[in-house]
Amino acid sequence: MTQKFTIAGILIFIFTSGMHAQTEAETAKKMREAAEAAAKKAAELKKDSNKVWAVNGSFSITANSIMLQNWQAGGANVLSGTSILNVTPIYEKERSSWVTNLVLAYGLNRQEGVVFKMDDRIDFQTNYNYKFAKRWNYSALASFRTQFAEGFDSPNPETRQRISDFMSPGYAVYGLGITFKEKQKLIVYISPFTIKQTFVRDPVFNARGDYGVRDGKNMLTEGGGYINIIYREKLNEKINFQTRLDLFSNYEEKPQNMDVNAEVLFFWKITKFLSFNAALNLIYDENINVPVERPDGSLGSGPRLQLKSVMGAGFAYTF
Repeated sequence: MTQKFTIAGILIFIFTSGMHAQTEAETAKKMREAAEAAAKKAAELKKDSNKVWAVNGSFSITANSIMLQNWQAGGANVLSGTSILNVTPIYEKERSSWVTNLVLAYGLNRQEGVVFKMDDRIDFQTNYNYKFAKRWNYSALASFRTQFAEGFDSPNPETRQRISDFMSPGYAVYGLGITFKEKQKLIVYISPFTIKQTFVRDPVFNARGDYGVRDGKNMLTEGGGYINIIYREKLNEKINFQTRLDLFSNYEEKPQNMDVNAEVLFFWKITKFLSFNAALNLIYDENINVPVERPDGSLGSGPRLQLKSVMGAGFAYTF
């Protein structure tokens, strides 16, 4: 009897020891797998922490064509096209961030043998930020805006007059201020210390005082306050919406009459390489004289609200 209990005890000991050893092996395996996963995650985090630069943007080409021959309803042969490049490099590390945006756009329209522009933009902006609170940053901003080629007041080659050209005008803005950020959707830059410079290299425009640069000079410098507001919204995986508003007030001359540059952009990616986009641009500048007809029928010039609307569909590539 005693021998049977002894044998049974030995068997139970061996069985429980085997189970304990198996449990320890499984535990060791799980611990090893967890350690390997943690090491892999740490390596990924280290790799991501070293990646401080990111670049995104888009390139699009839209084209339209109308050809008529013996068309009794009337009309005109039209060929038009516009290309837009939008590039945004972004640097982020710890409390510092640096965002730069470059937009290049050019479009032509050919109607009955007459060629004229539909779009012409060189728009550059760079903004450095240093975070001092959850949503607030100390900031430095610089921007530049002009066009590629000369512009005319009318597509008619017999009566049109040249009203603009490369660096006629050109605009540069430099300032120091603070920036409020809300999840990269809403960005508000406020600067009480801003310099705005208007460049006009063409003496014909200077003589007319079209852009506020007079007396044989080719540059006008103004000091004032500046507000830049950008709001971005990704409506879904294919539709993006963005609006931008720039306000500048000259402290020395008519500070209540602010210069305004507002833009609304809508981008819809229909397929991988096909998109629809629309843009609305509003500009008001006290120094830009626009020809107008007065109520008494006489001709004059003065600051007026400028409006541009562009819509198109075509090839698009995002990165």
